Amino acid sequence: MHNSVNAERSILAETSSGIFYYLCNHIFNSIPSYTFRHWMYRSLLGYKLGKDATIQMNCYVYCRGNLVIGDGTMINRDCVLDSRGGLYIGSQVNISPYVQIYTAQHDINSSTFAEERAAVTIGDYVWISTRATVLPGVTLEEGVVVAAGAVVTKSVPAYKIVGGVPAQIIGERDKNLNYIPVWRPLMQ
Repeated sequence: MHNSVNAERSILAETSSGIFYYLCNHIFNSIPSYTFRHWMYRSLLGYKLGKDATIQMNCYVYCRGNLVIGDGTMINRDCVLDSRGGLYIGSQVNISPYVQIYTAQHDINSSTFAEERAAVTIGDYVWISTRATVLPGVTLEEGVVVAAGAVVTKSVPAYKIVGGVPAQIIGERDKNLNYIPVWRPLMQ
């Protein structure tokens, strides 16, 4: 009897979690109201969003909590934000459309396909260009630029420009950065 009750509770918890994420990722995130979406991210998901931080429409989220976004940061439409392992995004960061940031993956050598989690940290004034992917455990230090389509598998030192698959250092960025990438188009 005890195992049956636990199994029913587990199924109920899994079902309610699935419904919650369906609502967040297929209904709420498509509502063209910055105010409503940010209320949802703060209240229902427990995300910490800095002053003037923006998450545009159709971003897919993986986890409640574990996400901190600094002041003036812009996360463009259709991004994947996986905070299962912890996702920390600094201030004045520009994340372009279709970027994917993962903090969990599977151990390819595990007989049980075990999950591994590792935090991703993104410093201030980082720009991650369209369709780039950042993998678990990566730190992008201040001022880093990730080129379009790059796959970042290792941490990147401050003010470096990386590109390619896997991402390699291809240049260096000016260290005198002082901009605010706030862009909030109507109905986004």
